[in-house]
Amino acid sequence: MVENSSFLKRNLPYIALIVALWFFVSGLYPFPYFMAIGIPVDMAIVQPVLIATTVMTIPFIFMLFAWKKRSERMRSE
Repeated sequence: MVENSSFLKRNLPYIALIVALWFFVSGLYPFPYFMAIGIPVDMAIVQPVLIATTVMTIPFIFMLFAWKKRSERMRSE
């Protein structure tokens, strides 16, 4: 449990940034919310959002690998 709380404390700025970006983007692209409440949405509008999400996920995946390597290196020292 101690490792989990230290992980959260260490990465709180990054988690807050991701949450803030999530709210910002949901304000710009509220289409999933429209679909959830039953407002019809043309899927051609959603396509750029899906493409941008995919493109922005790629650096995040590389960042996760970098964090894992960094934590392994720090543990071995």
